[in-house]
Amino acid sequence: MSSQPDRHPEPLGEALIAMPPLTEQALRAAVRTLDLAAAVRFEAEFHTAWEEAVQTDSTVPMHTFLHRWGVFVALRRSPQRAARLAELERQVAQADTLDAAREASAQIAVLLDEARREIAA
Repeated sequence: MSSQPDRHPEPLGEALIAMPPLTEQALRAAVRTLDLAAAVRFEAEFHTAWEEAVQTDSTVPMHTFLHRWGVFVALRRSPQRAARLAELERQVAQADTLDAAREASAQIAVLLDEARREIAA
């Protein structure tokens, strides 16, 4: 393996769902479809972000929440991309050298960049 991450996007493959708009309702439905366990975290984080937005009189917490969950959906709506992410996370967790962990982490960063570009489109 190379020490430089592959900067070319991997094929998305067949997506389970279309990329939803970055709205609370659309992301909630997408998360429920993709990962029921994550739907519980979604609800808890939504309420935390809402409370913070009200307390600070700022929309930043809600924008951050929507962006984070948009990335989550973008990463997991393609089984190929979700499997690749899971494999890279496993490699980081089981790495026996710092270089191996860094290489897998760099590849995760590439997937994250792809997902961010996808939700910005």
